[in-house]
Amino acid sequence: MSLGSVLETARNSLKATTGQISVVSQNMAGARNPNYTRRISYINNYAGSVCAVVQRNSNTNLLSDYLKKSSHMTTWNAIVEGTDRLSSIHSGDDFAHSPAKLLAGFRDALQTYYNEYDKPGTGEATISRARDLVESLNRGSREVEKLRSDVDADIKTSVDHINDLLKQFNDLEQQIVKATADGRDAYDYMDQRDGILKDLSQEIGINTVTHSDGTMTIYGMDGSTLYDKTPRDVTFEPSMVLPAGVVGGGVLIDGVPLSHTSFQDPNGSGNLGGLLKIRDEVAPQYQKQLDEIAAALLDMFQGDPALFLDGGDSSITGLSGRLSINPDFDTDQGGSPAALGDRDNIKKFLDKFKEDRVYGDGTGIAGTPNILKFAEGSTSWLESIRKDAADNAQYHNAVFMRAYEVFSNETGVNTDDEMVLMMQLENTYSATVRIVNTVSKMLDDLMMAIR
Repeated sequence: MSLGSVLETARNSLKATTGQISVVSQNMAGARNPNYTRRISYINNYAGSVCAVVQRNSNTNLLSDYLKKSSHMTTWNAIVEGTDRLSSIHSGDDFAHSPAKLLAGFRDALQTYYNEYDKPGTGEATISRARDLVESLNRGSREVEKLRSDVDADIKTSVDHINDLLKQFNDLEQQIVKATADGRDAYDYMDQRDGILKDLSQEIGINTVTHSDGTMTIYGMDGSTLYDKTPRDVTFEPSMVLPAGVVGGGVLIDGVPLSHTSFQDPNGSGNLGGLLKIRDEVAPQYQKQLDEIAAALLDMFQGDPALFLDGGDSSITGLSGRLSINPDFDTDQGGSPAALGDRDNIKKFLDKFKEDRVYGDGTGIAGTPNILKFAEGSTSWLESIRKDAADNAQYHNAVFMRAYEVFSNETGVNTDDEMVLMMQLENTYSATVRIVNTVSKMLDDLMMAIR
């Protein structure tokens, strides 16, 4: 090999090593960016020319797993938040203000009134306990309605965020297509696009398909297309209020309803699926339980006059919010507890607390328990739902963190490794410089000898 060839090879090596050093520097600069994917460079010798080729160390399988685990996590986090809020309605002071505790207190007060019928104040205490029970049911119904209305607003926020993310995704796709067509590096845009996918997966469960040109198609949890060349229009019409029995609006993709019941699909459903489950399943079921308790009270204390009133609406739906004490029994309104009747009549009322009852469908409480056991079952049902949600959330958060670590370790930047590589490249660069200097001096000496 001639000195000139050696010099040219060394210069090409310097150029390639400089390119590799630049890539390592870029990696170290992006180490703190959670969406940055490590760049890998290697030397390519083509037609006698040496150059550094750069590749993006992406892994579509790990990214897909990350997105799925992210959706699962946010689904259960949303359910936990909703069930915690439902539980908080009546769980304060060790459930002292829950329908179950107040119903038992009302029964005990009625028993005391029966035992001490002629003792002053026992009747008034009974009506007072009944009023506390009614207020608990009223408050429960109001809070369930408020929760559903608030969640409905959160669904609107989620849908707006999804549309915004899809628009950002589309803008990045256009940049990637343009950069690729121009022969430019589109890796920075791809990093940003991955970040959008991560955010999107927290709102709704997604699958992605990567095409040969580097572009992507995004599918929703039920197989609907969210993005293919252009973003699909995700729409939702929020409700101002959602009283008992009123069904909230659905989420539509290009006018087609999104079936949120598939939130248990392996792809998860993100925050949106959790919110829809709370609004349309968990909260209405608890409302039904409260309404059934109110309906049982109306049935148990029939009479002329009746102790409880239904607000002029015979429908069970929303009854817990309309239930009230008949003024004929309330001393504050000119009534008297004597309207409960004599001891024999009070005994009949007490016996009804022990009777098995048939309740409406969809309460989630099996069998035909008496009203006391039904109310206790309602409390247990909600706490069980809340505990299951918390356990699932804890599990899926741990699974997501594992997926995050695996994805980060595989595609992210390890600064220690980059520092070692940088030192190796600097040594290579220094050695190559010495070769260039040596060959240059030899050429200079040869030229002087020729002269």
